[in-house]
Amino acid sequence: MRSSYEDFLRRLNQYRQSLNMTQEETSHALGITQSQFSKMELGKTIMPYKSLKLLIGMGWDVDYLVTGKESARNISGLRNVVMRVEEENRIKLLDTVVWLLKQGLDKSASDWDFETKCEIEILKMKANGGSSDSVLYKIRKISGMAQIPMAEKLGVNIKKYRMLEKNEVNPDAELLFRIYEVTGCKPSLLINYDNVENVIIDDLWNQIALPVQRQILFLTEQLLWFVRM
Repeated sequence: MRSSYEDFLRRLNQYRQSLNMTQEETSHALGITQSQFSKMELGKTIMPYKSLKLLIGMGWDVDYLVTGKESARNISGLRNVVMRVEEENRIKLLDTVVWLLKQGLDKSASDWDFETKCEIEILKMKANGGSSDSVLYKIRKISGMAQIPMAEKLGVNIKKYRMLEKNEVNPDAELLFRIYEVTGCKPSLLINYDNVENVIIDDLWNQIALPVQRQILFLTEQLLWFVRM
């Protein structure tokens, strides 16, 4: 077992206990037996994608469990505005919000790190109403790698990698860590769950200087008024 996965197991155990949840309570929430969860927590079986997705739905910080880095928890002012838009106008608003965030990042930072590039691309996918491309495909394209070198770096054969990129199979906790290790993209971006755009907006917002944030909020409020006309 990789030492990094042992770190995941240690954080998993500590995180569960910090929430005052027993193995039985956690396993019930995941729809598995206490014995199955115990094996996951001991590393006898690798935690699957399905369980990670359910943990996110329960409010657990899966990024922290895998990487050791806590995610932003506060709802940003920009997300508050976006959450007020009616569903039929959400895509129109989100498309412009992506553009505003890109301008804000350009004015606030000299360069974007890889994770920021990933988040912008995923947010663009959401703003376009979805895409036939997978997140892993986008990540590989941003990294400039071909499929075979990426598969080698992740320690999987090319057949499995192509299935991952087509969303025919999903990455487990250990593979999500390897993707993070190779690319710097945090695991939650590869877990398909509702409203991932909200988490991305908050993450990107925290990288933007306060005076620029004020300008973006003003423009977004005006846009919200406009799309409702």
